[in-house]
Amino acid sequence: MPEDNENTEQQVVKKSSKLKFIIIGLIAILLLVVILVVVYMLVLAPKGETDEQAAAQQQVPAAQAPAAPAVQPATPAPAMGGVMDMGVSNAEMGQIYPIPTLNVNLADPTGITYLAITLALEFDPKNSDLYKEVETKMPRITDMIITTLSSKAYEEISTSQGKVNLKNEFLRRINAMLAKGRLYNVYITGFTVQR
Repeated sequence: MPEDNENTEQQVVKKSSKLKFIIIGLIAILLLVVILVVVYMLVLAPKGETDEQAAAQQQVPAAQAPAAPAVQPATPAPAMGGVMDMGVSNAEMGQIYPIPTLNVNLADPTGITYLAITLALEFDPKNSDLYKEVETKMPRITDMIITTLSSKAYEEISTSQGKVNLKNEFLRRINAMLAKGRLYNVYITGFTVQR
């Protein structure tokens, strides 16, 4: 009889070790599946149209025109408080005036949130006077951009809608400075935040 008890105990030990091995294997497989799903969602999943447009704008050098629509030259430029027209094809794009990258401290109580932003201004290519005026007023325009950005919190400008609001504000403020014409659009061609 003692041999039967030993065999039974050995069988129980073998079964419990097999059960532990199976459970550990299932947990490992489940963990691998979860990791793969997270990687897919963060890296490989197709992004929405807005994210793709934002990514495309960030990759375009400042000297090149971004792939965003412009206002038709035949239509009047927006009024001082006008909003950018996003329904026009790229073939009708105006002249682009790139603004070099600006480094700005954002409104942050700790003072450690920095923004590097690159912008481009679009206007009627036939209006050479406006190009000269923008060039002459660039220190004033740059000052306005830095002052505006330094009053913004990261949360205000980090979303797609926040960037659209920021571009509209720049468009309105710059057009208020100009006497020889109006901008069609303001593009964000680079946007990097460091916290």
